[in-house]
Amino acid sequence: MYDPKKLGQQVKAAREIRSKKSDLPFTQRNLAQKIGETSKWVKRLENGEFYPDWDTLALIADTCGVDMAFLLGEEMEQEEYEEAIRGGRVARTIPYAQLHI
Repeated sequence: MYDPKKLGQQVKAAREIRSKKSDLPFTQRNLAQKIGETSKWVKRLENGEFYPDWDTLALIADTCGVDMAFLLGEEMEQEEYEEAIRGGRVARTIPYAQLHI
């Protein structure tokens, strides 16, 4: 598991991979629009200021066409990720009452 800075570098690398696959620029703004965030949020993520929640990280991986293992540096399940980042800054959490399960 990476520290937030290394995770941010991997997110940036994933964006670059998406750009190369499509032969079109895939900017922070493009990624932000695809995942429902702001370009400032993506910039902060790539600068290693926080860890995103699991669902957002999975959406980033899917949007960029990479595996979660590429972003995380290893195979990891949601519970392991949440345990690994415990005590770190997470961008947001969704209260249980707001989940539609």
